[in-house]
Amino acid sequence: MAMAGAEAPYIPEGPSPWWLKGLAIFMALVVVFMLFNAASGILTPMLVDRLMPENFEDIEPYPEDGTEEEKAEWDRSNAEWDAMVEYMDGMMGVLEFSALHSGLLALMGLFCIPVLWRGDRELGIKLVGAWIGVSFLGGMGMMWMMSRTGFMPEFDYSNEMEAEYFELVETLSVVGGYAQIIVCNICFLGILALVASKSKPATSFDIPSGFRSGEKTQ
Repeated sequence: MAMAGAEAPYIPEGPSPWWLKGLAIFMALVVVFMLFNAASGILTPMLVDRLMPENFEDIEPYPEDGTEEEKAEWDRSNAEWDAMVEYMDGMMGVLEFSALHSGLLALMGLFCIPVLWRGDRELGIKLVGAWIGVSFLGGMGMMWMMSRTGFMPEFDYSNEMEAEYFELVETLSVVGGYAQIIVCNICFLGILALVASKSKPATSFDIPSGFRSGEKTQ
């Protein structure tokens, strides 16, 4: 039998399911982007291998009857072409790694989407957290590969000022690339933390009161 004047327990409203569903929609958009990156990383090396000549002579024959100046110019162009081919070979390895990394992230994202959509908060947050970890580690690995390959071919610059300028550009590109990966993944972590906070289940509890309506002071 209920006691007169007893207060009913306070039951807060549960979190909106659209926090998890919104994260699922966000992951779906990211998966589409990763699939595009994977396709680009696979198709680009194939197109480059088919369309890019290996030898400079395939583009411009050696001027057998040309002047010494024309021959020297051809030699410089040939050396630059060789540097370009070597650079592209290195970049193809980076693109292949990028395709593998993006494909893995797309696959992991596909697992996250249905889990988040059906409201499985604990598993969904863990899966997205693992996705962010793979994204960060893979991105840092790809940047390490790019720093070894370089962001531009290593031409033989005759002007020392030009060489210093391009070296500075190279350094800034590496620093900017690492910073971009860190900032992007911090943003992902921020989104995950927000959703984890907003989707946290509410708990029922009683709020005791020192004043009871209908009770007389003794």
